[in-house]
Amino acid sequence: MATVLQQQLATIAANSTHQLDLKAQKSRHSQSLLFEPRDAASQSFDTLYQICIEGFDELCQLDARFLPYERSIFAASSKNVDRTQMTKRENEELDGVVRSFLGLLQGRLLLKPAIKCLEWLVRRFRVQEHNTEALLLAVLPFYTTDMFAAVMSIVSDRLPPTFRWLHPYVASLQCPPRSAILSAISSNSAFFAAFNSWLIDVVKARNQSAILLGFWASIIAQAVNGMIDATASGRDAIRKQREEDLVLRILPVLQSTLIMKGIPELYLGACMVMTILVTKARLEDRVLDAMMEAVVGAWTEHTMDEGLACLSVIAEEKEALELSNPVARALSKDKQIAQRLTGLGQAQRVSKVAAGVVAGAVRLAIKSQDSEKLQVAEDVLMSALTTKEHNIQVLQKLITSLAGLKESDGNGELSRAVSRLLEQFAQTEQNVALVEQAARAAKVDLQSLRLPLLISTGEAVNDHESMDVDQPETKEARDDTQDNFHLVLSELPHLPDGVESFLDPSMPFDIFRQYTAAFESSSSSMRYKQQLFELSAFATADASDRTRVVSLLARVWTTRSVYAATRHFALQTCATELKGILSQTDGVATDGLLPYLLAALADENAKVRKAAAALCRSIGTTSPSNKEERAVFLAATRTYGVSKFEPPQLSDDDTHCFLVNHILPVLEDCVLDSAFITRALADILDDGTVGSATGASHGRKELKKALRADLSDLLAAHAVVTPVVPVQLTLFKVLNHVGKSALHARKVLLLPFARTWMTKTHEDVKAACDNDGVVMEDIESAVLGSMTHRNTDEVQFLKDVASGVAGSRASLVPLACVQLRQVFPLLHSMQAELADFLLHLAQGDDAIGDAPALALETLRALSLPTDVLVHLADNLPNANGLEDQPSSAKRRRHSRSEDNRPQIVDDGKIQAAVRHITLVLELVESSKPATHPLLLRPLFHALRELNHYKSMIGSDLAYLHQMLLGSLLSIVDGLNASQQPQSSAIDHADIRTDLIVECVRTTRSTQVHNIALLLVSSLAAWAPELVLHSVMPLFTFMSSTVLRQSDDYSAHVADETVSRIVPPLAASLKKKGKEVVRGAAELLLSFVAAFEHIPLHRRLALFELLVKTLGEQDVLFAVLAMLVERYASDTRIAGFVVELLNRFDAITRLRAMNQYLDLITDGLKTKRGLSDVLLGLNEKKAEQAQDSLEALLEGGSTLLQNRTLSKDLAADLANGDEESTNQIRTLYASLLEHAMQLTHALGANPDLKDPAESLLRATLGLLPTSDFIQSSAQLMQSGSDATRQQVFRSLESRAQQAHRGDTAAQTIFTNVLPNCAVYVRRDQSVATRHAAIACMDVISERFGKTDRGAVLAAADHIAGDAALRSDVVQLRVISLLAMASMVELLGDEAIGLLPPVLETAIAYLEHCLAQEVTDQQLMTAAFSLLSSIVGTLSWMLVGDKLDRVLKIASRAGTTDSVDAGDSITIHDFCILAAKKIAPAELFGAIDRSWTDVTLQAGIGHHSKATVTKNAQVLFAILLQAFDLRAEFADNGEHNVEEDTSLADTIAMEVTLKLNDATFRPFFMGLVDWSHATHDAYRGAYRLISVYHFWLTLSEQLKSLVTGYASFLLDSAGAILRQSSGATGPQQQLIKVVLQALSSSFRHDQDDFWQAPSHFDAVADPLLSQLEQTTNIEASSLVVSAVTDLASAASSPEHLKSINTKLMAFMKHADADVRLSTVKCERAVTERLGLEWLTLLPEMLPAISELLEDDDAAVERETLKWVREIEEVTGESLEGMLA
Repeated sequence: MATVLQQQLATIAANSTHQLDLKAQKSRHSQSLLFEPRDAASQSFDTLYQICIEGFDELCQLDARFLPYERSIFAASSKNVDRTQMTKRENEELDGVVRSFLGLLQGRLLLKPAIKCLEWLVRRFRVQEHNTEALLLAVLPFYTTDMFAAVMSIVSDRLPPTFRWLHPYVASLQCPPRSAILSAISSNSAFFAAFNSWLIDVVKARNQSAILLGFWASIIAQAVNGMIDATASGRDAIRKQREEDLVLRILPVLQSTLIMKGIPELYLGACMVMTILVTKARLEDRVLDAMMEAVVGAWTEHTMDEGLACLSVIAEEKEALELSNPVARALSKDKQIAQRLTGLGQAQRVSKVAAGVVAGAVRLAIKSQDSEKLQVAEDVLMSALTTKEHNIQVLQKLITSLAGLKESDGNGELSRAVSRLLEQFAQTEQNVALVEQAARAAKVDLQSLRLPLLISTGEAVNDHESMDVDQPETKEARDDTQDNFHLVLSELPHLPDGVESFLDPSMPFDIFRQYTAAFESSSSSMRYKQQLFELSAFATADASDRTRVVSLLARVWTTRSVYAATRHFALQTCATELKGILSQTDGVATDGLLPYLLAALADENAKVRKAAAALCRSIGTTSPSNKEERAVFLAATRTYGVSKFEPPQLSDDDTHCFLVNHILPVLEDCVLDSAFITRALADILDDGTVGSATGASHGRKELKKALRADLSDLLAAHAVVTPVVPVQLTLFKVLNHVGKSALHARKVLLLPFARTWMTKTHEDVKAACDNDGVVMEDIESAVLGSMTHRNTDEVQFLKDVASGVAGSRASLVPLACVQLRQVFPLLHSMQAELADFLLHLAQGDDAIGDAPALALETLRALSLPTDVLVHLADNLPNANGLEDQPSSAKRRRHSRSEDNRPQIVDDGKIQAAVRHITLVLELVESSKPATHPLLLRPLFHALRELNHYKSMIGSDLAYLHQMLLGSLLSIVDGLNASQQPQSSAIDHADIRTDLIVECVRTTRSTQVHNIALLLVSSLAAWAPELVLHSVMPLFTFMSSTVLRQSDDYSAHVADETVSRIVPPLAASLKKKGKEVVRGAAELLLSFVAAFEHIPLHRRLALFELLVKTLGEQDVLFAVLAMLVERYASDTRIAGFVVELLNRFDAITRLRAMNQYLDLITDGLKTKRGLSDVLLGLNEKKAEQAQDSLEALLEGGSTLLQNRTLSKDLAADLANGDEESTNQIRTLYASLLEHAMQLTHALGANPDLKDPAESLLRATLGLLPTSDFIQSSAQLMQSGSDATRQQVFRSLESRAQQAHRGDTAAQTIFTNVLPNCAVYVRRDQSVATRHAAIACMDVISERFGKTDRGAVLAAADHIAGDAALRSDVVQLRVISLLAMASMVELLGDEAIGLLPPVLETAIAYLEHCLAQEVTDQQLMTAAFSLLSSIVGTLSWMLVGDKLDRVLKIASRAGTTDSVDAGDSITIHDFCILAAKKIAPAELFGAIDRSWTDVTLQAGIGHHSKATVTKNAQVLFAILLQAFDLRAEFADNGEHNVEEDTSLADTIAMEVTLKLNDATFRPFFMGLVDWSHATHDAYRGAYRLISVYHFWLTLSEQLKSLVTGYASFLLDSAGAILRQSSGATGPQQQLIKVVLQALSSSFRHDQDDFWQAPSHFDAVADPLLSQLEQTTNIEASSLVVSAVTDLASAASSPEHLKSINTKLMAFMKHADADVRLSTVKCERAVTERLGLEWLTLLPEMLPAISELLEDDDAAVERETLKWVREIEEVTGESLEGMLA
C-alpha cells in the first residue's frame, strides 16, 4: 500500500499542469475537436481565435442570446487568459460563465459554428480539464455522433466520478450505447442528480433545446421505469422502503421541472415520468393528489390535453373518487373539458377522472352557491364517459347534495339546477335504473326530492282516469298545490297580437317557456290541464280548431331543453286531444303536424319516440275526409302566421298514403334507433322506398317522383320557417341525403335560407340553440350540409362561406370547408377550379379568422386526382414573371447603358410565390406521387424554376428541393416497380438530369443531396441513357459529402447510387469498346479520395459494392493500387486492402494481383500507360513517383502475405476441378514470373530493391508447399543465386510453420532434402550454400525422424569441405548448428560421422581462444554441437578430448572477450556434461582441468553414494579450490572473494553428501594442510580458506559441527596471540577467526565451550584482542565474540574470569581500550542480564572511576552502561557509586 506521502505526490502529479515540461504542454495544446493533433500543436492562439470567432459571429446572427459572451470568453483579451495563473475565485467565476455558455450552446452542437466555439473553450479555457462534467453533460444528447467520441478522446484522463461509467468506451473511443447511459443513470445516483441538475439549470436560464428536452424525457422515463422494476424484489417492507426512497429522489426533480412554465416539451416529459411512476409504484392518495395539483398548476392552454391524459392515469391509481379542490377548480374552469375528455377517452380510460370532475364541480358549486358551475358537471356527465360503478358513485353524491340543498337552499335555484342535472341524466331507462340504485345507496327517497315527472316513477299517465286519481295527500296539501297552480295560470302573459300559434317565429321564447312551465305543472291532474287549455290564449273562433293547443304541444315535445318526461306528456296529451276531436268530427287536418312527428321520432329518449310512434298510429288510423267537414288539428297555413308562409299543398290521400305506407311500417325501428327515421325518410324521398341501409324490407309501394319532390319541398318549407331548431335539424338531416328529388327545394328554399342563416349573428344562433337544447355546430353543419355539388350556386355559396365573404360568421368557415371536402369527389370538371380556390384561400392574408389554415387543411385532406395535381403544378408562379417591369414610357427615358441593370424584384411577390410553390409541393408529396407519373414534366419544370428562385432569394430552399426531389423519386421508383403503361407516354425530353446535378452542386443540405442521389440512381435504373453524361460530377460530389456521413440513411443512399448508376456506366463503356478501368478512373478516384472520411464501419461494404458493381475482374486491382498508393502512410490501409481482397474468390484475387504487378511494371516504364491514368505518375516528380512505386511494392507484399488467400488457394487446389486447378497454377506461374522480373529489374535500385524482394518472398510463400516445390523446380535450375536463396528461405519458412504431425508435409520436406543437399557444393555461392544448409537444418529438425537416412545423407554433405570444413566462418557456424540438430536426431546412427566432426569442432574452439578477438558465433555453434554430442553420445567425449573441452570451457568462462550469451551456452554445456558423463571420468577430468561450474553441477547431480565413492578425488579437487585464494592473491585477481566463496559452496555441497566417518578425516587433513607450507604468506591464505570453510559449516550446520572446533583451538589461540602488529592477510585472518569463533560460540548447544580446556584455550587470546583493536570494525568483532563466549560459557567461574580480565582493561592507559572494554561490558550486560550483574560489586569501583574518565567518549559510554544496569536491576546505582 502506498504511503501518505506517495499518495500526496501522486495527487500532485495528477493535477500538475507541467509548466516546465514543454512536451507535455505541446501535447495538451494539441487536443482539438477540429484539427489533427499535429496541426493543432502548431497553431497559435491568434490563429485559433480568428477561426473560432467566425463561428461565434455566425451563432450570434442565429441567436442574439450569444452576444453577452462577446465581452467575456470571446473577447479579444481572452487570447491571453491562462487559467493556471488565475485565482480560485476568478476560476470559479469563469466556470459559471462557461457552464452557462455550454447550456446555451448545447442545442446547436451539430452546427459547424457551434463546434468552432466549443473548440475555443477546449483550446483556450481547457474546459475538458476544468469543466469536464459540464462539457460531457452538454454533449451527452449527441452520444451517437462522432463529436461525442472526439470529446471523449480529450477528456480520457479527466473523467469525473459521475462519468466513470464511460471508461470502457473511452479506451476504445467508441460511442456508448443507449443501454449504457440508461444503466448509468439508473444505478449511479450522482450521475442521475448531475444530469437533472444540468437540465434544470439550462431550463432556468431559458437555454433549453428540443434535443436536450427530448433526450431527458426519454432517458429519465426509461430510467425511472427500470428503477421501479429494480425495487420489485424482496420483502414487502423492504420493497416499500425502496419505493419511498425512489419517490424521494424523483419527485423533487419533477417538481422543479413543473415549476418552469411555458416549456411544453419539459412539461410533457414530466407528465410521462409521472405516468410511469404512478402506474408502477404504489403511492398513497396524498402523494397522488400532490402530483395532480402540480400537473394542473403547470399546464397551459397548449399542454392541457397532455396534462389531462396524465391526470386520468393518476386518477385511475387513486383509491378515492373525489379530486382535491385545486384540481377540481382547475378542471371546472375549462368549458371544453367534456370535449377534451371525450377525445382522450378514445385512447385511454377517463372514467375516474370524469367522475372526479363531476363530483368536484358539484362540490364547488354548492360551496360557492353558484349554479353556473354545474354546467361542467352536466357536460361531462352527459358525455357518457364514466363506467356504471363510477356513475353510481357520482349520482349518489348528487342525490345526497340535493337532499341537503332541499333543506338549506333559500331560493331553490341551486337545488333546481341539481334537479335538472339529474333529470337530464335520467333520459334513458338504463340511466333511470342507475339513479334509483344510487338513491338506494344514499338512503334517500326520490319522492321526497320532488323531481318533476321523473320517468323512473313508472309509466306516465295515459288517460283522464289515471290523472284524476287522487294521491294520498292531505286536504291542506291539495289546497296548496291548487293555489300554486292558479297562481301560475294567473301569471301567464297574453299572446302577442297576430300570433296564432306557438310555432310562429315571432313568438317570444320567454312566453313559450312560461306556458311550458304551466303545462308541466298541469301534468299532475287532468283538471289542471283543462284549466290551462281553457285560457283565452287557446281560445279560437272555431271550437274544432286546435292549432294553438297542438302548436304548444308540438313545440314542447320538439324542444330538447324541456324535460323528457314533459316531452313524453306532451305527446300523450296530443294523442288525447286527437281522440277527443275524432269523437266529434269525421276527420282531422294533420298536414302541419308531420315535420314535428318526424322530429319526435328522432328524439334521443326512447319513451318519447315510443309516444310519438303511438301518436303516428293514431293519426294513421284516421281516414281522409272532406276538407269542409274535418277539424283543424294543426293548420299548416296558420302555424307560422297567415301572411308569412304558404306551404306546398299535399292532398289528403297523398299525406295519408305517405304516412300509412312509409312511416307506420318503420315505427318499431324508429323506437329502437333515434337515427333510423332520418335514414329511412331520406331513402324514401331519394328513390321512393326504404333502402337497404335502413334494414327495412322492400315490398312497400314506391312513391311517385312528383310526390317525392312535393314532400321534399314540404319538408324544406317547414325547415326554413319553423323556429324550433331540433325540427330544423331533423329535416335538414333528411334533406341532406336526398338527391334529385330535392333539387327544387334546395334552389328555391334551402339556398336562400342558408344565405340568410349565414348573416345571423353568432349570439342569435347560439341563443336559439341553447333555448332548444341543440348543439350549435350540429345545426350549422346540417344547414351547410344541404349544399351539394349539383348546383354551381350551392358550390359558390360554400366557397363564399369558406372565404368569409358576405359577412358570414367565422364559426361557419370550418363547416363550409368540411362540406367542400365532401362534395369535391363529386364535382368532376370543377375539381381543378375548387383546388385553385382553396389554394388561393390558403395563401390569403385578407381572409377572416382561420380561413387560410382551414382551407389548407381541407386541401390536404382531399384525394386529388392526377389532372388536378398536374394543373396545380403547371400553374406554379414563374420566376421571370416576378421581376418588376418598368412602363414603356419609363423604358424610353432610360439610356441603353441602363438596360443591363438587374431587374428589381418585389420581396412580397417572391414570398407569396414561394409559399404557393410550397403548398403545391406539399400537396403533391402527400398525394402518393408514385401513382401520378404524369407529374414528371411539371415537376422537372418546377425544379428549373426553383433554381431561379434560389438565385433570386439567396437561399438553398432546401425544404422545397427536398419535397420536389422526393416526389420525383417516388414517381420514378413507381415506374421502376410497376412498369406502368403511362411510362410509354412520358416524354424523356422532359427529364432533366442536369437540373438534378445543378441542385446537388449548389445546395448544402445533406437531405437534399441524399434524395437527389437516390433520384439519379432510380433514373439510371429506369432510363440509364438519361444520366450517364452526368455521372462523374455526381460521384465527385459524393466523395465530399454523402460518403462522409455515418448515418444509416446516407449509407443507403451511397449503396443505391453505386448499385444503380455504375452498372449502366460499365455497360456503356464496354459497348463503346473502352476499358472499364480507364473510363471509370475518375469515379474510382472520387471514392479513393473520400476513403479517409468514410466511417470505419461503412468502408469495406461500400468499396466491395463499388468493385462488384463495376466488375471485380476489371477494377479490383485498380482500387487496391489506388488505396495503397494514396494512403501509404496510413497504418490501417494494409488491413483494409487485405480484407477487401479477401471478399472475392481465389482466382479473382490471383488475377487481380497479376494486374497489380502489371500496373507496377507499367509505372517503371519510360512511356507509362494505365499507371498515369490511375495513379497520376505523370503529374509527380521523379522522387514522388518512386515513393509511389515503393508503396505499391510494399502493399503488394502485404496483399500476398495474406494467410486467408493462401488457405483459399490450398482449398481450391485440393478440392477444385481440373480446370480451376490449372487456372490457379497458370495465374500463380504468371504472378511468380512478374515478381521475379520486378526483383531483377529493381536489383540496382537501392530504394526499391528491398520492397521488390519482399514482394518476391511473399509470392514464393503463397501456394501450398507441394505446389510451390513443383513450380519452383524449374526456377531453381534456371534462376540466379538470389532466386535460389529466396526459394530456400521460403522452404525454410514453410518448414517452420508446418505442423510436425502433418503426414503430407513430412513426405514433402524429407523428399526435398536431397535436392537441397545438391546445392551444398563448392561451385555454389556462399550465400546459396548457407541458405541450403539453413533449410536442411530446419527440415531435419522438424521432420527428420520420418527419414533418418535422408538426414544422415544431408549431414554427410554438411560435414564435408563445402560446409563444415570450409574456410568461410558463416558456413562453419551454420554447419555446426545444423550438425548439432542432426546429431540429436540421428543418435547412434551418427557415430561413424562424429569423430572427424568432433575433432573439427574442438579445433575451431581452440582456434577461437587463440585469437585476440574471439569469434562468438563460432564458439556458440561449436558448444551447441558439443552439447548435442554429450546429450546423445556422451561416451564419445572422454579422455583427452574431454580434458581439452573442459579447459576450453574454463578459459572461455574467465575470458573478457566472451559475451554473456556465449557464457550461457558454455555454462549449459558444463552442466550437461556434469550430468551425462560418468562420475569417475568427469571428476578426473575436473581434477586435471578445474571447471567449477561442471564440478558444482556434477556434485549436485550425483547421489551421496557416488560422491562418497569419489570422495578422495573430490577432496583433492577441494584442496586445489581452497588454495586458489593464494594463487589469485598472487596474481592480483579482483574477484578473489567471489571465487573462494564458490569454493566454500562446492565444499559445502560435498560435505552435505558425506557422513562423519568420511568427512572428519578430510577436515583433519584440511587443518594439517593449512599448516603444511613453510610460506607464511601462503599459509595465511590457506588458514583464511580453512576458517572461512569452518565459518560456513558453523552457520549452516550449527551445533552439529561445534565439536570440530577442537581441531582448531590451538591454531585459533596462536593466531590471536600473534595478532599484534598484524598486516595484510594476517588482519584478514584474524577477522575470519573472530567471526568463526563467534559463530561457534553462538551455535554451541552441547556445552563444548564450558569445558575449561576449551574455554581457557581461547578466552585469554580472545580478550587480549581488546588491546589490539585499532578500528571500529575489529572492535565490534571482538566485542561480539566476547559476548558470544560469555553466553556460551556462562558458568560463574568463566564469567568471573572474563570480568576480571575486563576490569583490568578498564584501567588501561589507552582510552580506546577502555572504550572497547566498556562497550564489551554493555553488550554482555544486555545479553546475560542479572546473571552477569552478580559480579556488579566488583564492577562498581571501576565504574566510578570510568564515570570520571578523562576521555569524554568513555564517560558517555559508561553512563549508557550505568543506565542499562539500572534498567536490568531496577535500582539506581547512584548510592552505590557515591
